[in-house]
Amino acid sequence: MKKILFILFVAQFILAPYIIKGYGANLVEDNYEYSGVDQGRETVEKDILGNIIIRDDNGNRKTIEKDILGNIIIRDDKGNRKTIEKDILGNIIIRDDRGNRTTIEEDILGNFIVRDDKGNRKTIEEDILGNTIIRDDKGNRKTIEKDILGNTIIRDDKGNRKTITKDIFGNTIIEDDKGN
Repeated sequence: MKKILFILFVAQFILAPYIIKGYGANLVEDNYEYSGVDQGRETVEKDILGNIIIRDDNGNRKTIEKDILGNIIIRDDKGNRKTIEKDILGNIIIRDDRGNRTTIEEDILGNFIVRDDKGNRKTIEEDILGNTIIRDDKGNRKTIEKDILGNTIIRDDKGNRKTITKDIFGNTIIEDDKGN
């Protein structure tokens, strides 16, 4: 029995995602490499200006930086850009370079309201049992709850159900009510 437990304990560390921290010749930069089972490798770096640079195996690159006003700007190597800022009312505004705008605000009841410039609206609230409820302006409703085992269950008003679990190796398994 002890041998089986030891093997499972060792296998957990072999198969789980791991983090490698490496230091380059430039002492200002810290490089972190993230890798997982059957996944690509990503490198997260911080440059001299304090910007965060994320690179993957495919050569894709994203840069996260702050401007003078404290806004967060996310750029990729394809020329896409998103800006995250706060307005004077404390609402979070996300804009991209195509002119799309999403606003996240909090109402007096503590619910979050997400609106875009196309007129779509979603309300995110919590019920008395601690479940998260997402409603949109079309009348659709999703409920996110946890069961006794710690699994996440997502139900909608049409009777569909998805269960999100983790196996013993830490892999996420998403299963719907149809067995997929």
